[in-house]
Amino acid sequence: MKLAVVGTGLIGASFAKAVRRRGLSSEIVGLDADSENAATALRLGLIDRVSDAVPRDAAAVLLAVPVDGIAGWVRRLADHPGTLFDAGSVKAPIIESLKGQDGALPPRYVPCHPIAGSERSGPEAADGDLFAGRPAVLTPVPETDPAAIDQVRALWRGVGADAQLMSAADHDRIMAVTSHLPHLLAFAYLDQVEAGHLPHTGGGFEDFTRIGAAAPHLWASILGLNRGPLITALAAFKESLDSFERTLANDDREALEALIDAAGRRLTRDQKKQ
Repeated sequence: MKLAVVGTGLIGASFAKAVRRRGLSSEIVGLDADSENAATALRLGLIDRVSDAVPRDAAAVLLAVPVDGIAGWVRRLADHPGTLFDAGSVKAPIIESLKGQDGALPPRYVPCHPIAGSERSGPEAADGDLFAGRPAVLTPVPETDPAAIDQVRALWRGVGADAQLMSAADHDRIMAVTSHLPHLLAFAYLDQVEAGHLPHTGGGFEDFTRIGAAAPHLWASILGLNRGPLITALAAFKESLDSFERTLANDDREALEALIDAAGRRLTRDQKKQ
């Protein structure tokens, strides 16, 4: 099977590395608007060659590009005979933007999102185990070709991911809470951090702010695209924050302890150990 990877950043390069390590493809072709990224991926042996176009004989095409570029690539490759799948962390707006006059998507396109990542970026950060044991959510629509779904599910399982089917709306609502809101909060929190604070930070600061150095364009696109579910999640967070503020203002230690205890109980035992 020939695989084409459009976008040789962290996700695309990690997928290529995992595919190569597991022998899932006979050839991996890389495309990237950033020629340095593509050249680095080639030098590191993550891809076999660089191309300026997706080969017609590629059986599968991973679109590992920023979320605001996915729809354009799907349109461009709508008549490609291979299976298209993406790795964007927002799904419903992309699907809606792709619906043509008949309200249908290209049947060989399978919307996906591997829930894995790192604060690092670029092909140098490629990790062949990035997807191992991590969820890879597929959000197909009724017109999606079942054979394409099976092929993409097999690819994600082949690189060690737990392939799951979910509706696009449910995916975006969950990601708003578990991924997009934490990033937004880290950005907002860092707005009040001054240079004089930095020599006095500990593990809590590092844990909370690790994602605060994420790529601005990438995350502005993600947050903006999923703004509806994210605004809903942000409103719920504000209510929780108000509850903490009231207990502090009232010096109600018992209520404060109860809020902290309730928060901890929402985590699994394994998550508490991390």
